[in-house]
Amino acid sequence: MLLKPTMVLKLAAPLVLVALVQPASAVQIKRVGTDSGVVLRLRGDVKAGDYGRLKSILQNEAVVGLEIRSDGGSLEEGLDIARVVRDKGLVVYASKECDSACALIFLAAKERYIGRRCRMGVHSVSNDRGKEDGDSIRTTVQMSRLLVGIGVPHSIIGKIVATPPAKMTYLDNRDLAGLNVHRTNPFRNIYNAASVARSQEAIAQFAIPALTLRPKR
Repeated sequence: MLLKPTMVLKLAAPLVLVALVQPASAVQIKRVGTDSGVVLRLRGDVKAGDYGRLKSILQNEAVVGLEIRSDGGSLEEGLDIARVVRDKGLVVYASKECDSACALIFLAAKERYIGRRCRMGVHSVSNDRGKEDGDSIRTTVQMSRLLVGIGVPHSIIGKIVATPPAKMTYLDNRDLAGLNVHRTNPFRNIYNAASVARSQEAIAQFAIPALTLRPKR
């Protein structure tokens, strides 16, 4: 998913970044909750309006983290989601493919986890025609400085800057080690508890009422 600048977005003074393309479909958000907390599962392309939807949920739920799987999408929305992930200290688990804007969200997390078969792809920003120009290059540089400010290793920044917009470079084991990434699902216990609760509800719905035998008069 190409990162394409189309409008100016003020993220944090004095830093100004540019937003990008509108993907075809919005992220699907699924709530998985137990007494231990709520996990939000995000699937699909990041689109305009997704940050607002997610922010509304985060204001009303005891969310402990996100599970994400996405090929990318809107830079503006991705950076806004990344900011709220950072501000709230959410755990982020990339279960499978997580590229472009999805990778920005992952990089913003204070605790990062990935699935064993997950790939994390990064690249630079493009213009509306899918090419690099002066504006898109400046946006890539500004985005990279933002990532450096939250502790993303320079090896990863280098891959973002050096990879053309139409291509994808995947983080290797050394990159992931620099991010202190753990290859496990941190939400396994929550998912298991939610599954047990659903099973119990299903059993209760289909349970046959107990018969009471009364003596004949």
